[in-house]
Amino acid sequence: MEHLGRPVPIVAFAAVLVTAACTTKPQQPAASQTQTLSPSSATAQSQPAGPPAAATAPSDVVSGEILDEIALTRAAIQTRRQAIVTSAMDLTASESQAFWPLYRDYRTDMAKVDDRLVNLIIVYAGNYNSLTDDMAAKLLTDYLDIERARLDTKTQYVPRFLGVLPATKVARFYQVDNKLDKKIQAELAAEIPLTR
Repeated sequence: MEHLGRPVPIVAFAAVLVTAACTTKPQQPAASQTQTLSPSSATAQSQPAGPPAAATAPSDVVSGEILDEIALTRAAIQTRRQAIVTSAMDLTASESQAFWPLYRDYRTDMAKVDDRLVNLIIVYAGNYNSLTDDMAAKLLTDYLDIERARLDTKTQYVPRFLGVLPATKVARFYQVDNKLDKKIQAELAAEIPLTR
């Protein structure tokens, strides 16, 4: 993919895919998920825990300009995601007052998990042409750890959401959240090349 005549790394393309997934009108209510990734958090936070020394670090692969684009894109996605959640949830005034601060905490925690995935993709893209079996095994282990962290975060928030909303609305929220996540993941998976 090219942008302004330059090849765009898969990570920048992933950010664009996330935006597209969140702007596509869902057939059923869906909650668009976004996180704010600051340029510093993309390189400093949640790198796959110690990829082999030969692996290229995220900061080596992605320029500050691309990181800025990702941060801006993710901020725009958060706004869209919140609008979709607002539409889907049909909250009363008192439910809304209790839900939104908790939702922001949830999105902040999910952003940390998503930052790890972005960094994993950056490392994978930077090492794609020289991927060894050891690196592939490390990346696979890191990916599974990220998926566990995603599920753990969602699980930790269920009782908290149940403390402020009826179970039917909590279930609706998780359905909406899941639908958007799956759409984003499917589009991202379609663009990430298979290992050689």
